Amino acid sequence: MTVIPPLEVTDLTTTFVSRRRRTEVVRGVSFTIGRGETMMLLGESGSGKSVTARSIMRLYGSSAELGGSVRVAGQELVGLAEPKLRAIRGGQIALVPQDPTGALDPLRRIGSQLAEVLAVHGVERVKTAAHRRAEELLAMVGIPDPKRVAGSYPHELSGGMRQRAVIAIAVSCDPQVLIADEPTTALDVTVQAQILELLAELQQRLGMAVLMVTHDVGVAADFGGRVGVMYAGRLVEEGPASEVLSSPRHPYTEGLLDSLPMPGAARGSLRSIVGSPPPVGAFPAGCAFAPRCPHVRPSCRYDDPLLVTIAHDRVAACPVVNTERVVA
Repeated sequence: MTVIPPLEVTDLTTTFVSRRRRTEVVRGVSFTIGRGETMMLLGESGSGKSVTARSIMRLYGSSAELGGSVRVAGQELVGLAEPKLRAIRGGQIALVPQDPTGALDPLRRIGSQLAEVLAVHGVERVKTAAHRRAEELLAMVGIPDPKRVAGSYPHELSGGMRQRAVIAIAVSCDPQVLIADEPTTALDVTVQAQILELLAELQQRLGMAVLMVTHDVGVAADFGGRVGVMYAGRLVEEGPASEVLSSPRHPYTEGLLDSLPMPGAARGSLRSIVGSPPPVGAFPAGCAFAPRCPHVRPSCRYDDPLLVTIAHDRVAACPVVNTERVVA
């Protein structure tokens, strides 16, 4: 019996279109997430992580052209008519955004916003039952006084409480796929750890596939699962988090790890990645990381490396580093 994974992304491309120009931002990204599994998209700002996540949900509308394939539980989303897409978005696939304040309606109480989502997706259409379910969901995400919070406006809650409310909305319809786009960026370290722990508990409880976007190597290491490292709109390395973050097989991943502060490291000992990422949509020929790469060879400037298998369950897009390691 063939098991259909909750999320399959194949050769996804995203091109933003305006009257004057076309800007390709995501370039041929592919990955699959099974039930209860996690995929982390890791990289610097501008690498295409968030655009990839939001393209999967088709949140850019007519301003972006999508290519490739995105399947949620076998249902193709690229090219799907908007009315059918609305039934899937929020129902089978849901988003936890980076900014909970911007995601919540400031003029409506939290319970009312939750109840509306339940009604729209046919989970609970009776008003009293929907509000009761809203309080249950708020309790499920660790809010100690759900009745009070349900009756509160967003500005009356702390940042951590607003994020928990947004998570309650996201999981309210029991989605198969949860996308978390930098869900802890605006939170202090203690609350950040609590939110990550909550997401892990909900994933285990509901069996969701989780796609998490982060620029923080520590978050990727703590949450685990698989890591896909993105640079210039492409995946340059993918594999189990424990392996990728302990033994990177792409120079960009190596650079990210070398720039992390470590306990006991001498002042000034941290290394930075020289140069800057290429401007979005103005990617150089060949390997986009070549201008910043310590392992660069002349061929890197015109050969565009593809992801290839370099070990069991691992792929990388740097033939130079991986050839060197095989020879060594």
